[in-house]
Amino acid sequence: MSGLLNDEAVVLYGDILRLTDAVGGRAEHTIRQASGLGGSEFEVLLRLARHPQRRTTSARLAEDLSFTSGGLTRLIARMEEAGLITRHPHPEDRRASLLEATDKGNDLLERALTAHVPQMTADLMEPLTAIERLILRELVTKLLAHSTRGTVAAPAGP
Repeated sequence: MSGLLNDEAVVLYGDILRLTDAVGGRAEHTIRQASGLGGSEFEVLLRLARHPQRRTTSARLAEDLSFTSGGLTRLIARMEEAGLITRHPHPEDRRASLLEATDKGNDLLERALTAHVPQMTADLMEPLTAIERLILRELVTKLLAHSTRGTVAAPAGP
């Protein structure tokens, strides 16, 4: 068998996938139990909440989420039909619209976050010291900066 089976990068990638699967599965279950939102709906509402004025275009949202425009269009249509988001005319571009969470969407996001944050804290923060968390954040940021996706935008300030 090839000496590449135990290559450091391949083993690390496998560990990252296992961690993502374990933590992500629990997160999705917690979010759905608390709010009824699916993972993609939660991510859309979370990203909208982080944008200035809590609204943005679907093109920017697709970029934030690494979705194809077609996939996001279908998700946005379902969320709009469910009363989770609404569209507003873009003030500078008549071809575009701004997406914004409705009161219902914001309420469900708050319910989801109320359950999600303690779970993420238990899974990702509590096992690490403050220094380890800073190092992990720096390493993840560095790896994302070198990926095709780029770094994840920090939440908007209060």
